[in-house]
Amino acid sequence: MTTEPSEPVDGEPADAAAMLELVRAQQDQVNRRMAAQVPPILLVWGIAWTVGFGLLWLIDGAKPSLAVPLPVAVITFIVLMAGALVATGILGGRSGRGIRSTADAAFTGTVYGATWTVGFVAIFVFGTALLRNGMPPELTNIYYPTASTLFVGIMYIIAGGIWRAWGAIGMGAWIVLVALVAPYFGYPTHYLVFAVAGGGVFLAGALVAWLWVRR
Repeated sequence: MTTEPSEPVDGEPADAAAMLELVRAQQDQVNRRMAAQVPPILLVWGIAWTVGFGLLWLIDGAKPSLAVPLPVAVITFIVLMAGALVATGILGGRSGRGIRSTADAAFTGTVYGATWTVGFVAIFVFGTALLRNGMPPELTNIYYPTASTLFVGIMYIIAGGIWRAWGAIGMGAWIVLVALVAPYFGYPTHYLVFAVAGGGVFLAGALVAWLWVRR
């Protein structure tokens, strides 16, 4: 007695290999859709760091030929950083639109996002405590940008470890190195180091990410 082989259901892969290839193709499509927003995010931060820290350097760094008034430089720096944060939120939300996340992934993302706020608040509060305990006000020009940059680098490394992104780990390691080296140049040259070496790695990362998405 013989039995006829069962016919595959319409629309389903005929074998396991085809099904695996379909899953991989769909995963790749999701990854590229989410990664499509990475180049503009990095570009925005590259511009904010390069221009923002560059203006802080120009307060005293190019005197007497050129000097940017302190209020102009500080306000512009704050506006650039705030604008980069807003742009990151908008572009990040756009990249995840229509993609269902697991409860574990959502929890990880929420905690990671909240850690950014907690970290920067902690840096500000700790700096205020140092001032109250005798730190010269001039050293705030070194402490705040250095501590913030160090924190950013560490957070990028953590992000790379969570989401297995070697590019983020590499960028984070470089930013940590910049944060450790820049203070040795002293005020105001350390701002120039942050602008060139810090902003430069974001711009380079934007280019590499853009090439990867196109590929």
